[in-house]
Amino acid sequence: MNKLKEWIFRLVFSSPKMTGWVAFLLSLSLALFFAFMGYQLRLASERELVNAKLNEFENLLYDALNDGVSAAKTLGFIAQNQAGVVEDFRNIGEQLLSSNPHVDVIQLLDSGTIVAVYPLAGNEAVIGYDVLKDPKTNKEVEEAIRRSEVYFSGPLQLKQGGTAIVGRYPLVRGRRLLGLSAVIIYFEELLRVAALDRQQNSPFWVQLSKVNPNTEVLEHFLPEDSGEGYTGYKSEVFLDIGNWNLSLQLKKSTAIPTLIFQSLASLFGSAFFGFLMWSFARQPMLLQQKVNEQSHALIRANDRFELASKATSDVIWDWDIPLGRVYRSELFTEMLGYEEGEQTRDAHFWETIIHPEDLPQARKQLEETLEGDAQYWSQEYRVKKACGTYAYIIDKGFIVRDREGKAIRVIGAFQDISVRKEAELELVQLNQRLSNANDELQVFASLASHDLREPLRMISSFMSLLEKKYGPSLDEKANLYITYAMDGAKRLTTMIHDLLEYSKVGFESSAIEKIDTQTLVEDVLKLKSNLIRESHAKVTVGQLPTVTGVKTPLQLVFQNLIGNAIKYKRADVPLEISITGRVLDDFWEFSIKDNGIGIDGSYLEHVFGILKRLHPKEKYPGTGMGLATCRKIISQHGGKIWVESTVGSGSNFLFTLKKHE
Repeated sequence: MNKLKEWIFRLVFSSPKMTGWVAFLLSLSLALFFAFMGYQLRLASERELVNAKLNEFENLLYDALNDGVSAAKTLGFIAQNQAGVVEDFRNIGEQLLSSNPHVDVIQLLDSGTIVAVYPLAGNEAVIGYDVLKDPKTNKEVEEAIRRSEVYFSGPLQLKQGGTAIVGRYPLVRGRRLLGLSAVIIYFEELLRVAALDRQQNSPFWVQLSKVNPNTEVLEHFLPEDSGEGYTGYKSEVFLDIGNWNLSLQLKKSTAIPTLIFQSLASLFGSAFFGFLMWSFARQPMLLQQKVNEQSHALIRANDRFELASKATSDVIWDWDIPLGRVYRSELFTEMLGYEEGEQTRDAHFWETIIHPEDLPQARKQLEETLEGDAQYWSQEYRVKKACGTYAYIIDKGFIVRDREGKAIRVIGAFQDISVRKEAELELVQLNQRLSNANDELQVFASLASHDLREPLRMISSFMSLLEKKYGPSLDEKANLYITYAMDGAKRLTTMIHDLLEYSKVGFESSAIEKIDTQTLVEDVLKLKSNLIRESHAKVTVGQLPTVTGVKTPLQLVFQNLIGNAIKYKRADVPLEISITGRVLDDFWEFSIKDNGIGIDGSYLEHVFGILKRLHPKEKYPGTGMGLATCRKIISQHGGKIWVESTVGSGSNFLFTLKKHE
């Protein structure tokens, strides 16, 4: 092995030119290899970027289309299960458009003939229009009938004017077509929702296209751009809901230009490296001489500073315990103002500048550490500067012991933390002000809710008096208006109360305690016993863990989730509720599962918003604050809450609570 080392040494230093060329070629090979790998990574990154952007556009399109699907299916359900739909089509249309904001027009067709449309204004021309007899539309209408599902036609020119896509849902009884429910989404609105209307300065080229079923010609619906000259990756996705093809291409790829630049840089860098190796190989004797001259000093300096690196750096000190001498770096004079001399090198000097209030504790802790077997020592205290003021410092040291374990040397460092201490004090003051502001905000919310509810109570009272005194003399519509006003005042009062309760939800760390969730859930079930009995619900509770948290808010979470499971049950299926819990590494996880009506997958996040409702208030009363309150409470406990659900099969609400020490 030694002979091999000597041979390599002679080879490197005996032929500087050879050494330089070998270094150049090796460096260039490695650099080109890594440049090529970087090129492959950039290509992969561009592909991921294009696919992610394409997926984003696809999701945005489906967000708008899902409104259309929901509206078409809801209208179809109403038309098949409710009499007088045409006569009441205005009210039905208002509700459907308000709950599906991306839909612009809805239609009801008898067989293939449009018999009702909302809004009627501007759409009168389509009443009586038979889409099955029109050769421009019949093929795509037949496609919707064949699929027995919502299918979107277009974009096409509407009979009443404008460009839009039309989603049609067949209404079938047995094998007989009763008619269709249809929704119209204006194409400009669809492009806006899907962010496809602002692509001019985008790094991507995007196109939405479709084969016209009548002409078999591929039609493009976004501004024409052949994409010629574009060098980036291209991807596309097929949207089966309307037989559309969505294409996306990165206009400019940076992979090849970057590869060329890096290759040139590698060439010059490798040449420079080869030159350096050539220069190095020319001066072995000079380098050896310099190494010999500095080796002794480097060994001593390296020993001192290598040990000092075990502590935090600033003013470095080295205490020789047997000699009672202390070495300190030059920063000592700059930080504290004392000139380095015999007095400051004495080990007892340090005790003379420690603040009198901190000295006993500092001395005691240091003596106990030195007499023990610890290797590290750390403490914060105040020291007096030469100018007479005091500075907070954090002092750390690494203890060197002899074979018997006796401390013989301490190498350490201290740093000025006065600014941090002042910041900590300021933070405490800010926290106190924030706490005071929160208290004032809660008082304001309470007073504001009282002032808001007072006129509502007055409205309810006067409406009630009006109904009692003049009710018999008023017509049916006037009495209905009175009922609407009283119901609105009642619901607004409830909403104000719920918003106030939401604002009061807080998390006091001082109120954290151990909570037996088994007992907590049993208490909630007792409170809900009447509702459970009336709904004939079967509730099963698994083994639940003991957690740490604030009891009252967590009880409110279980009350809301169990109450929702009862409220949103299916009328034709016996209600079953399952409550389980399990222990994870850093969290507790709970599940409240039911077999109720379920939630559409596109609204699984929506339901946790403030005042967010998915159902009419007449069918399922409430203000939409329950799940928002649950999320706030769970977040304050360091956890998260989510729901897994299938429409018609039920929902599973899950939440976690962070473990507190």
